[in-house]
Amino acid sequence: MSEEDILNPPRGMRDIVGVEAELHEYLADVFRETARRHGFKPIITPTVEYFKLFEMKSGEEIKRSMYVFQDKAGRTLALRPEVTASVVRAYLKEMRALPKPVRLYYVAQCFRYEEPQKARYREFWQGGLEVIGDPDINADASVAFAASSFLEAVGVKHYYVVGNVSTYRVLMDKMGVPGETQDLILHLIDKDRVGDALKVLGGVVTGDHVELFNKLLNSGLDEAPGILREFKLLGEGEQATLEAELARTREFIDLLNQMGFHAVYEPRLVRGLAYYSGLIFEYKTSEGLTVSIGGGGRYDGLTRVYGGEYEYSTGLALGLDRIALLLSPEKTVPRRSLIVVSILEGVPLKAGYELVKRITSGGLAAIPYRARTVSKALGFANKQGADAVVILGRRELESGVVTVKDMHTGMQSTIEAGDTDALIKLLEKHGGRG
Repeated sequence: MSEEDILNPPRGMRDIVGVEAELHEYLADVFRETARRHGFKPIITPTVEYFKLFEMKSGEEIKRSMYVFQDKAGRTLALRPEVTASVVRAYLKEMRALPKPVRLYYVAQCFRYEEPQKARYREFWQGGLEVIGDPDINADASVAFAASSFLEAVGVKHYYVVGNVSTYRVLMDKMGVPGETQDLILHLIDKDRVGDALKVLGGVVTGDHVELFNKLLNSGLDEAPGILREFKLLGEGEQATLEAELARTREFIDLLNQMGFHAVYEPRLVRGLAYYSGLIFEYKTSEGLTVSIGGGGRYDGLTRVYGGEYEYSTGLALGLDRIALLLSPEKTVPRRSLIVVSILEGVPLKAGYELVKRITSGGLAAIPYRARTVSKALGFANKQGADAVVILGRRELESGVVTVKDMHTGMQSTIEAGDTDALIKLLEKHGGRG
């Protein structure tokens, strides 16, 4: 490997620096704060998990795109391709005794070995919300509302595309379609390869059922119950269950629209994760990206897959990398005032750092800078984009004062060094306009 190759990150991964890094940190901070405001508590799970955790119920596409390796003890591990499975595992291990519903949030990086392209990286960041132990549609609305609140806070216009995967799962169960074949069919539908999906289905069921299945894939919410009744293999209980799921889907869409969001039904929405069990949705934007910027839905019973009792669960994840592509760092990230503390020659560093401590305790950012002359300090401050310079030279130290220079106007003031409140107010007036 050449020196040039060493300086490049692996394909599909990237360095995030400068204003882009500031935007990334800002989005993560706003997501965390929004989640906390909506009653979610943090969870941090390992970046590396046992491969089996994801193999059991993540879906064909995820399994094929995982980074899988063996550790020195021969255990088969994987870099997490998503976080929900890890959250469920941690819930079963650590949180079963907590009062329900359990409301959790995370900000985490994930890894999938996919072909890199715009808005698709092999290492990517997600902000996620999960609610475990609540069967009510209010749980779905709660995560959706919190996520929309975050998107509105950072200035991303969005709308919802809503579906329900339970219809297809129940039908294929009744047709006798094996679970792995179901996963493949739904994966093909998710990739907009409906023709291929119907061919796979036609290999295991009769043509009439394939035709009705296709009809359902192209129906609206009003037509779907009537099409379901054409499947004579469904019993009354199953028919009622599926109609209830469709009614739940309509209620969710209506609620989102009533709250001022825009939501539409999409019968072909199935999403790529095999653990979804019912209502599902995606966040879309008309501002330059055709791919979704997030999504989620019901994964009732995933706890049982990992040996726990059946729990109702719902959640979502937003793609922070994709959201960042929609935003201008300069316009999005709030500008924070910056102060340079110029510690001139002959002044003990201790005195300069005491000054820095007082300035930062007042909520301003400060850089200590040791310089021979004031002009060098001002040159450094100018390159850093500082708002003001606090000059501490031998003369100021002996007189018990500091000099404050506004880098925007050139205005200069002298103030007693010991009066912290007055110093902070002066910095805010002269240089801390942010």
